[in-house]
Amino acid sequence: MAVGKEIETRGHVVGFRDEISKAAAASDDAFFTWFDGATDKDAAFVRGSWDFTVHVAQPASRYLSDPEGKTALEIGHGGGRILAAASRHFRGVVGVDVHNNNEKVADELRQRGISNFRLLESDGRSIPVEGDTIDLVYSFIVLQHVERIDVFNRYVHETHRVLKPGAVAVLYFGRRYAVSQGRASRTLYAVDRLAERVLVPRGFIELPARVNCTNLVVSLSYAKALARRCGFEVLSTLVSRKRVPNGTRLYGGQNGLVLRKSK
Repeated sequence: MAVGKEIETRGHVVGFRDEISKAAAASDDAFFTWFDGATDKDAAFVRGSWDFTVHVAQPASRYLSDPEGKTALEIGHGGGRILAAASRHFRGVVGVDVHNNNEKVADELRQRGISNFRLLESDGRSIPVEGDTIDLVYSFIVLQHVERIDVFNRYVHETHRVLKPGAVAVLYFGRRYAVSQGRASRTLYAVDRLAERVLVPRGFIELPARVNCTNLVVSLSYAKALARRCGFEVLSTLVSRKRVPNGTRLYGGQNGLVLRKSK
């Protein structure tokens, strides 16, 4: 996966914009694989479809109905690999990201026969759409890169603002782990969950890191308490899987929440 060579000092927005622009200037494959480390552009979209199905669609499906008339929004659409899959499941999709290469992403989506999308450039801490307009907000392998807990907090608040009453969010974020990542053991995952209570006493850890490496870890207890303060009902907790479908049994590096905005 392409990353900057040094510990990031530019701030998460500037650092991401710079590194993504470098990838875009290099080649299509460099750009579209930058976000997930796929072998090539087509592989990135195949893997994105699997990530959407396993990590977003399945956990959200219990709480959604009539998606053919609804709109989904992705925080951090990157090269559009997951958004492309979401476009096949909803009437419309919206992607927001900090990079300024949306024309490149839009061209690729159109070449893949997708037209029911909007791509918006954001400031890295807000969602530039009107309130009470979205039926599903989701984010995967993004909120672990926002660097500061205040940015994470803002995104959860913004998610609540843009969702319609009764609508749902599926948000993943970096987790603290020592023994369970890449393993299939429920026991080891439980050990990491217990250790989190002791080793993440404030509920989060801001980590010095290179661009596109985890720089924010948030505990499940912190995330759930924050969501409830924002006005969400916590429907379920999640943990990511390692490079699905190859590693569907293996624990990944993110925890997640399924949330519903009160009606």
